[in-house]
Amino acid sequence: MRSYVQLIDFMGDLSEVMQDHLPEELRAAPLTLDEIVDRWVARKSYLAIRSLEKDILSYAKKFAAGDYSVDELLELEDLLFIPERFGCDGPELLLLALLIIKKRMAVQRRSVLDDIRRWLRR
Repeated sequence: MRSYVQLIDFMGDLSEVMQDHLPEELRAAPLTLDEIVDRWVARKSYLAIRSLEKDILSYAKKFAAGDYSVDELLELEDLLFIPERFGCDGPELLLLALLIIKKRMAVQRRSVLDDIRRWLRR
């Protein structure tokens, strides 16, 4: 059974950027989904990114089958957001994010070895 750790982390970043917890007049200009994904990918390891990809695919599969257990998990973490912000529901949004992630990973050609090299440089 998946623990959805990376999905919870990504959704936490997403809800923080959306600022739904703030009154409308106090919200800063929201970032686009591309910008949110770029920020998340930049600070995560290759393995964390791959884990998020698997979390998203698992979530979408369960949601399509009528299994809303992951939604319940996200609700417990208070990570659900107003779908109208992005114009689509959670599974659709995450599948869009997955496409962006895959594109970024292909362009950057990230690998475990790259992560080790970056770690050694620090």
